[in-house]
Amino acid sequence: MKVAIVGAGAIGGLLTARLGAIGAPGAEVTLVARPNAAAAIRRDGLTMVTPLNRVARLTPRVTDDSLSLGPQDVVILCVKAHALRGTVDTITPLLGPDTAIVPMVNGVPWWYPHRQPEPLADRPLRSVDPDGLLWRSIDPDRVVGATTFVAVEGDGPTRIRHISDQRFVFGDAADRDRPVVDRIVTLFGQAGFQPARTSDIRQAVWVKLWGNLGFNPLSVLTGATLGDLCNDPGTREVGRSLMLEAKAVAERLGVTFATSVDERIAMAAGVGPFKTSMLQDYEAGRRLELEAILGSVIELAERVEVPVPMLRAILALVDLRARERRSDLAA
Repeated sequence: MKVAIVGAGAIGGLLTARLGAIGAPGAEVTLVARPNAAAAIRRDGLTMVTPLNRVARLTPRVTDDSLSLGPQDVVILCVKAHALRGTVDTITPLLGPDTAIVPMVNGVPWWYPHRQPEPLADRPLRSVDPDGLLWRSIDPDRVVGATTFVAVEGDGPTRIRHISDQRFVFGDAADRDRPVVDRIVTLFGQAGFQPARTSDIRQAVWVKLWGNLGFNPLSVLTGATLGDLCNDPGTREVGRSLMLEAKAVAERLGVTFATSVDERIAMAAGVGPFKTSMLQDYEAGRRLELEAILGSVIELAERVEVPVPMLRAILALVDLRARERRSDLAA
């Protein structure tokens, strides 16, 4: 199986290390990175610190030229949701007739409305795909939806620290029984992860999204770690309110949850003193995934006519804080 991983961030580095350099039998794994990141990895290798504090230095296959790889069996997208549009030209040379695309992105993914009834009905979400570029450029029928619950931090393109958890969930975006989903699950299992297949990937998306929208924005507003946010009574209740608003939207869209909000909070609390990806981005002055994590849910709420005042308020606060941070760094 030929596998291309697009994006040399924390998740992309972890998958490159575990699927490729450490090795899943029968897989030819290549990391596709930007020129500077690819050069750094070729020069210094990739260093991974495991949850047990073991250090491994790896020499993965890496390129900054996707055209040199040719068509792949699986393309895993490990970039921020707002950066997906910039990957279209990179992805295109990797696509053969049967290539599966696995976007590992936070928030509501651009493919979410695919083959769904009203009020989704194959209409792209403006919040994550403003002009429909992703919808037109990447056939949603290719998509294998994915959610990840791992906690991982990156220190530049050459060093990653895997904090906790091994779980991934995969499912076809159109709820079909596709053999490639089983092949992906097997691949991740061979690499030591804990993968699962689901017949309802949208439910898995919302369960992951609960944690992202409930606590990632609060981490930016407070500077607190995930564990502290979940364990402090005040911030825990604010996060719970955000999650309940999102739950009402999802249920209006036909999603049935097997996990409760309180169970999801307990899951997040178990991660401990971990800086959310949004807080890491804020501190580095990078763009935040506000459109995918908050804006998309607000857009869906408008479609199903569900009020989400807390989500709107938190989005306004975090957006202002992020803009002020960028202004300070630019000064």
